[in-house]
Amino acid sequence: MPRIRTTTQFQTSRRGGVSRALAGAVILGVAFTGIIGSTESATASDMSAAVEQSSVTRASAQLHTDGAGELDPIGSLVAQRLALATPVAQSKWLSGKPITDAAREQAVVDEAVALATKDGVDPALVERVIRAQISASKVIQKGLFTTWKHDPEAAPTTAPDLAAIRPQLDSIDTALVTAIGDASAVANDSRCSHAVDTERDRTYPGMDSLERKAVRVAWASFCAG
Repeated sequence: MPRIRTTTQFQTSRRGGVSRALAGAVILGVAFTGIIGSTESATASDMSAAVEQSSVTRASAQLHTDGAGELDPIGSLVAQRLALATPVAQSKWLSGKPITDAAREQAVVDEAVALATKDGVDPALVERVIRAQISASKVIQKGLFTTWKHDPEAAPTTAPDLAAIRPQLDSIDTALVTAIGDASAVANDSRCSHAVDTERDRTYPGMDSLERKAVRVAWASFCAG
C-alpha cells in the first residue's frame, strides 16, 4: 500500500542535508589549512579569507538554492496533507462515498481564498495551490482504490470518520495560506521551478511512483510562470 512518510521523517531528512553541508564546509577548511602549511608563497591571511568565503558560499548554496529554503514550510504542510489522503481514502472506501466531492472541494478553496484576501496574500496563488493539494490527495486516493479493487484482501476493514479528518485538513490549509504568503516572492521569480525541484527532491526522498506523482501534482501550480 502506498505510504507517505511523516513530517518528522522529512525534517530528519532536512537536518541530514544541513549536516552534510556543514561537514563539507569543515572538510574544505581542513584542505585549505593543509595548503597554507605546504605552500610558502601563499599568505595565511589570504588563504583564511578563501576558506571562509568558500565555506559560506557552499553552505549557503546548499541550504537555500534559488529560494528553495523559503519553500520548506510549504513542503512540510504538503507532506502533512498528503499523509491524510490514506485515511480519507479508507473512510470513503468503507462508506461508499465517491473520491470527488465537488461541493466540499469548492468550499475548501473558497475558505482559503477568503482567508488570503483578509490577510493580504495573493488569492489567485492561494487558489491554484489549494486546488493542487486537493488534486494531489485524489491521486493517492485513486491509487489506493485501484489497489483495493484488484486486491480485496488489502482493502481496509476499519477507518476514521471523515468528520474527524476534516478539521486537520482545514488546519493545514489555514497554515498553507500563511506559508504561501511568505513564499510569494519565490512563486513569481524566474527561478521558481528550480527552487520547487530542489525543495521536492530534498524533502520527499525515497517515494514510490504514486507518491512522486502526487507530490508533483501538489507543486505543479505554485510557480506563476
